[in-house]
Amino acid sequence: MKTKILLLLSLLFIVSSCDEDATEGLVIDPDDIIDNENIIVVDEGADSGNPKIFISPNEVIVKYDPGVSQDSVRQDFPLLNYKKCDCGDTNIELWVFDPGIDELEIEGVVQRLSRRSGTRGERSFDIQLTPVGPFPQPGQDVLADTVGLVGPASSLSVNIAVIDTGLDFKRYLNTESPEKFLFPSGYYSYCYDTGTGWNFTGEGDPNFVDDNGHGTYVTKIMTDELDKKGVDYQILPLKVFDASGRGSYWDVLCSLAYVKDINHFRKVIDIVNASFGGGLPREFFDEPEAGETENIFTEMLEALNDQGTLVITSAGNKGEDNDTGVEGDFLSSFRSPNIISVGGYEYDTINPAARPITLHRLSNYGSDGSVDIALAFNNYEIIYDTSDSLRKQRVTLHGTSYAAGALSGKAGTLIDSLGNLSIDDLKTHIFNLTEHAPQLDGKIVDGRALIREE
Repeated sequence: MKTKILLLLSLLFIVSSCDEDATEGLVIDPDDIIDNENIIVVDEGADSGNPKIFISPNEVIVKYDPGVSQDSVRQDFPLLNYKKCDCGDTNIELWVFDPGIDELEIEGVVQRLSRRSGTRGERSFDIQLTPVGPFPQPGQDVLADTVGLVGPASSLSVNIAVIDTGLDFKRYLNTESPEKFLFPSGYYSYCYDTGTGWNFTGEGDPNFVDDNGHGTYVTKIMTDELDKKGVDYQILPLKVFDASGRGSYWDVLCSLAYVKDINHFRKVIDIVNASFGGGLPREFFDEPEAGETENIFTEMLEALNDQGTLVITSAGNKGEDNDTGVEGDFLSSFRSPNIISVGGYEYDTINPAARPITLHRLSNYGSDGSVDIALAFNNYEIIYDTSDSLRKQRVTLHGTSYAAGALSGKAGTLIDSLGNLSIDDLKTHIFNLTEHAPQLDGKIVDGRALIREE
């Protein structure tokens, strides 16, 4: 009698990746398990009640207008050191102050910078992904192995940058004929000594290998969608979260600056997928007052908008309204025209055609129009080959991180079939694929639900 392997990696770890809660009612029947498969369940909702954003006590991000004397500005403040993004925007800096600096003093720095002509200051912050649990890696010893996966420079491919925990590329080497699907960033930008991808969490370390799992899972969802439609695509893995799922506002900004640099001569990156977020004081997203410069992140989004790059982000997984209360959601509360914020509807695994379509109880939403579309929240299934040809690894995923990944894949198929589109036209074609779900009215713009294909 065949042995059935139910290696839920220490059985059913109810985990997460971006921001969510709970696996109540989730049942796995052993009779449904395929022989010789490792089964992993990843639920973003398991840690929803914990904070995802942590304001830095001693770091400030500074943006200079072109032509401002940066040295003279720094001399007016007691910073210990500073650093710049290595690529894409030399007018942004991270200032580091004494760890014991008083809260009022660090706030005073931000206010002085924002009142000063030609500068803006913002508190930096860390971002914490919800744990995805143990992430088995099939050996990550040689980054040079990516060479066999890097595609050629092509004007025909759909190119998607994934800002996340990196990519466990060796999973893609287990097939007989690995596809060359990694974006050749070294061809378009000379900032970093790399053939593809970059790790923003380490000083000068090109190793973007995923030692967390979140980025690998998000990427697999979108590549499955693209492969299903036969799309010519390339993925650019940008690692901004470490093994523990910890990242920073600064690293996210620098990763977007890198995308901007790649797009310098023409749009090359079609889509940025940003499946993460957390609550920030609502004033962070407000329009600037008279005499103030724009929010630094808003300016970065506008630069990408001018280049024609769409940014797809997750709405969050706490079952909360992103448009009310003292906090908005980073990134989905930004109202840039090139952002699509993705919520999640309850996918009926028994009867997928069931109606009405309702919002999943853990999906965030926007009563004032910040969440643009809902895709299935739950039960994304991906399957990996392993180094053992007789064994597969199946992962079941729940959360708006994975819904955003699915939409990035779907948007890529539209670009492939319709050609180069403006952001407005691409968004229109995406929204034309949806159906109106009355139960989503007042939570998702126009009650839009993009129904999963069976």
